[in-house]
Parts: sequence; C-alpha cells; structure tokens
Amino acid sequence: MRYYIVTMLLWVGAVQAFAQQPRLKQVDEYLAATGQPVEVGKPLEKEYCLLSTLYKGDKSLMLNLPNLEDYGTREVIPFGFKLNQTSELELARQEDNKAESTVRSFYSQSMFSGVSYQFCDSVVYGITLYYDDQEGVKQNIHKNLLKHFKQADYMQGEATIYSDPDYAVRVLPGKVEFYSLFHFPTVETFYPGVSHKIWYGPYNYEADGASVMLAFYNQESKENNIQSAFKVSYKYPADKPFKMNLIRFILDDETIELPLEVEYTDAADGGKSIEERDTRTFLFPEVLKAIDRSAEVGVELVGEGGRFLYKMPAFQRASVHTAYEYFRWNVTNPMAKYRAW
Repeated sequence: MRYYIVTMLLWVGAVQAFAQQPRLKQVDEYLAATGQPVEVGKPLEKEYCLLSTLYKGDKSLMLNLPNLEDYGTREVIPFGFKLNQTSELELARQEDNKAESTVRSFYSQSMFSGVSYQFCDSVVYGITLYYDDQEGVKQNIHKNLLKHFKQADYMQGEATIYSDPDYAVRVLPGKVEFYSLFHFPTVETFYPGVSHKIWYGPYNYEADGASVMLAFYNQESKENNIQSAFKVSYKYPADKPFKMNLIRFILDDETIELPLEVEYTDAADGGKSIEERDTRTFLFPEVLKAIDRSAEVGVELVGEGGRFLYKMPAFQRASVHTAYEYFRWNVTNPMAKYRAW
C-alpha cells in the first residue's frame, strides 16, 4: 500500500511538472485531433509606469534631456515629473491613463520652436521638440546628439534613431522625439489565469525594408509563478518570403539558439509587406541574465528564406534588463533560489 501511494505521488508530481512547461508536443497533438481553440477577441490591457515595482521604494527618479547645447531646452521639465492639478501645462488629448500636452514655446532663445510632453499616470515619459525643417538646424541637432550617443542605431528613410541605456531618440523632419527608457510604460495583458508584463521599446529595428519588434516579458500566474519569455515579429517585403524558425543571441562568449514558431502571418502596407509573429517563447532566467550582462548582443533571425542579423540597440536591451530586474525582484523566494544574483 505504501509503495502504491509513493508511486501515485510520483505520477501526480510528474504530471504537474509537465503541466508547468509552456509548450508540449501533446498540446499540438490535442489541437490537431480536436480542432483549433476558439478566438476570444483582444485581451484586456493596461499601461503604467513600473518604477516603484522594480525598485521597491518610493523613489521619484528625475532624468533631464541629453545636453543639446541649447539654452532654451534647459527649461524642459525632466522625465519623471509628476503632473498635478496645480500645473499650468494644458493637455491637448487624453485617453485612459495616457495624455499629451499642447505645444509650448520657450522663454529663452532656442533652435526649437516648442515642446510637448507625453504622460502615463501623470508621469512624463516622452518629450517632443519641434523645429523649422532647415538643413542647418538639422545638422546642428545631429551634431549634438552624436556628441552624446557617439553613433546612430540606424537610419531609415527620413528618420534617424539614437539610444543608450537611458534614452531613445528619433529625429524626423520638423521634430525630435525623446523617450526615457526607465520611465517608458509597461503593458500588462490579461488572459484567463495569467498576465503578461511586457516591455516594448519605443521603436522597432529597421533595415533594408525589414522591421523587427523584439520585446521581453514575464508571464505571471495567480500563484505568483513567474516565467520569463519574449515575443518577436518580423515584417519584410512580400516578394521575399522568410518564414522564421530560429533566433540566435550572439553574446560575448557564447551563442544562444532558440526555436521560433510562426503563430500569425498577416499582410501589411496594403499587401506590400508580410509580418510574421511568434508571441511566446520561454527562456530560463539564466539565459535572460546572460543576455543582459553581455557587453554586445547580436540578434540573428533565421528562416527558410534567409537570415536577418543586427546588433541589438539599447532601446531593445532595455526590454531585456527590465524583464530581468522584474523577475529578480518578484520571483517567489528569490534569495533561496538565486543566491548568486
């Protein structure tokens, strides 16, 4: 009888262990036999700043703009500023907990004609500076940004993207967008029994007519079971079929390969482009840690139709770091499990 009880406990434990795995061959076999799951529509989402959740304290981190050697922009209120009822900032639009101010002019002389602010939960996370689209002004803007960032992440059409661990910046004709990566809102998506806390960057990586969105997140159940994962989408010209099946993270001293499964394929840009999406690939926290601590990270998407290789920009690395920090702070009993962290 005792042997029977032990056997049953082991069997139940094995079933539970399998149940914890994010993807199983048995699931695909079941779906093949019973049909596809019912579409339930778009899940509920909310956006918020995660500062206190990440750092376990009532800290109000303020971050100024990069030094643009422009007297007027010293008046810009910093990232992390909290809007209140006594503020003189007028809001141009507001939707749920996000808002944008009207364009305000500077009191002091500036190469910019005005500034507007983006808020989430009344906290500034984005700042837009406007300028007259003249070649001399644009050259001066790029010169000052290069002093701070050293080089651009990429150029696509009329847009130039810069980023570092603090900022993501996009220069467009007539305006410059600044985002604080630390203050950038988290997107929490709710599904039955679990939620995904996802850290999207402000931009995708774009080159040669292709675009890559790579976002890391944590899946959290009601039992405080936290699993790290990422989602990736790849948009490319419709006349160059790709069908991605593998991703490589090329680190300082190792290369990590993970299989991808194209869950959705959609036409985009009026049929001129195709977008493939893998929405959930789980990875061990040690892998997330290795990616976060590598000095440089190369990303290679491999498909049946070719390869796409690029250096992960800082605005995507912020997603890695935030997902890793959230896991460290919130995993059940982290000091017992991960003493070396």
